[in-house]
Amino acid sequence: MAHLPRTVGVLKHESVTHKLLETLEKGVYQPGGFLPPERVLAAEFAVSRPTLRKALAQLVAAGVLTRHPGIGTRLASAGRDSRENGGRWRIIGLLLPDITNRFFIEVTEAIEYTALQRGYQLLLCNSRHQPALEEVHVRRLAELQVDGVILAHDPNQPAPGSVSLLRRAGIPFVFLFSSPAEEPCDSVVLDEQAGVNQVMRYLFSLGHRQIAFCRPLPGAAPHPREEGYVQFMVQAGCPVNPRFVIPYESLDDASCRLTLAELFGCSPRPTALFAGNDHIALILLKHLASMQVNVPQEVSVVGFGNLRFTEHLPVPLTTVDQPKHEMGRRALELLLERIQLGGSQEPRTEVFQPHLIIRDSCGIAPAADRVPALQPA
Repeated sequence: MAHLPRTVGVLKHESVTHKLLETLEKGVYQPGGFLPPERVLAAEFAVSRPTLRKALAQLVAAGVLTRHPGIGTRLASAGRDSRENGGRWRIIGLLLPDITNRFFIEVTEAIEYTALQRGYQLLLCNSRHQPALEEVHVRRLAELQVDGVILAHDPNQPAPGSVSLLRRAGIPFVFLFSSPAEEPCDSVVLDEQAGVNQVMRYLFSLGHRQIAFCRPLPGAAPHPREEGYVQFMVQAGCPVNPRFVIPYESLDDASCRLTLAELFGCSPRPTALFAGNDHIALILLKHLASMQVNVPQEVSVVGFGNLRFTEHLPVPLTTVDQPKHEMGRRALELLLERIQLGGSQEPRTEVFQPHLIIRDSCGIAPAADRVPALQPA
């Protein structure tokens, strides 16, 4: 650790600087760890926050501390401050299926904040829901010898074969939002079935039986939410109308209006739309409004994700809250444990629970289509 000259200063902040340095040299804080917030330190040393900041600035200039705006002040560590191994940055690769999706933006914020606190930088990769592009990114991350990788993977797609390159290179990796059976590894997932059941039981309690499901991802493979929807309908004695499973490709902003016109132009028409994610729900609400279909009087709409904007829409959206920030942070924690402790532990799968957020976009089924509420099991 760098040492400051032990001169007696006449200014209060100089005295605080030396007291801070003595505290650090006693090993109160671990190298690479963050100091308490400024308000806590100011109270501990009985000085104002401006005085404390001057003291901290001297230690930053001496290389004892490092500042991370918006994050905090961290004790520098020889060789592992922000670089290691001859100056190489410590990097975590984060592979996302859609970097423009608000859901993954919120997830990334949580992961990045935690990574910065632990002295890592994120390298973002975007697969655009294309398995071939995902393979390319994984191969590139292996070639770059990053410290670890988080794969926010589409749960209806097999694991990319190139993750074997990560394993051979000794690069730890964690799957987020999926747990591929063909690639045993640490994973952080949501109890999708529980979320779907909450939605379906709520819609059934409002008398809905003509419920359409909008796929959240491209491709023909069913998503776990779709599988849960079909399973619930069958068990409730309501066989799924094939017209009511709507492909993702039919719900982009350009074609959604035509898709809805066809859907509502035939009999029976749905009384509720279960969107596989909040992005799809937003597009549905937009085009339903342009078609003058009233929500929830004529049709109810439910999303999945609880993105920040959903409670501020003209018709606040009923949706399933995923603890996405907690899941992102936990994925990073599992990865850092692998980086620091090695790969001797058995693969772990941590399952997070969702819960339904009831807002104004759902109502009782129209009288002509109403069915008595489902009795609790």
